[in-house]
Amino acid sequence: MNETTPAPGTSSSTLSTAIFGAADGLVATMALILVTMGHGHKVVLLAVFGLLVAEGLGMAASEFLSDPQRDLKTATVMGVATSVAIVVPGIPWTFTSGGSATLSSCVIGLILAGVIAAARPGGWAKWVQTYGVLIAVGAIATLAGHLS
Repeated sequence: MNETTPAPGTSSSTLSTAIFGAADGLVATMALILVTMGHGHKVVLLAVFGLLVAEGLGMAASEFLSDPQRDLKTATVMGVATSVAIVVPGIPWTFTSGGSATLSSCVIGLILAGVIAAARPGGWAKWVQTYGVLIAVGAIATLAGHLS
């Protein structure tokens, strides 16, 4: 194991797993919200719930199955981080819909992206990468949503 590769089970490895799960969950849920935003709050909430079940559990299971040591703690960290990043941007849709829910979800997503970027190692490039992916995927999802 070299200096840049954390040992399995270390806090650095756990943080890396949490960052990966949260980033993946955030990008997926923001895309889903932006694609379905024109179909009403019930559709958005059902889509977010479906994503939570599929991706929250899927990321945890994938982490567990891809780890030769079958570390349940790391798999749980992956699943929880992914699930939190899926659920939190969807919360506004339980109270409202349309533009106000979309704007609230986007603000929450941008804040979560900042937390994720701050937790990642590296300089200013981590901010550009984190926000770049989120904004690019969001733009594509918004365009796709207008086509439906």
